[in-house]
Amino acid sequence: MYKVLIWIAFVALAILTVKTQFLSSSTFTPFKEGCMKAEGATEERCDCLAKYVHKHFSDNEVKLIMSNQATDPDFKYKVEEVVRLGSQQCAAEE
Repeated sequence: MYKVLIWIAFVALAILTVKTQFLSSSTFTPFKEGCMKAEGATEERCDCLAKYVHKHFSDNEVKLIMSNQATDPDFKYKVEEVVRLGSQQCAAEE
């Protein structure tokens, strides 16, 4: 019985470690702060948009978007579509 509890604790600790070290986004807060600088932005809408964008793009892609270094026309189009659709969805949720 103790072996099972130790095993469960070990797996839970491993999941927590992986989630906090490798799956957390380093671009979520800067993206949200950038959104907040827009005219008429609300915290709820920017939080929603940040979540929406991070569902569709990796951290590295979000870094490219925020630094305006995306040069591929297809990628730019995808970014515009995701931001447009995310903005519409977030506005509808309010």
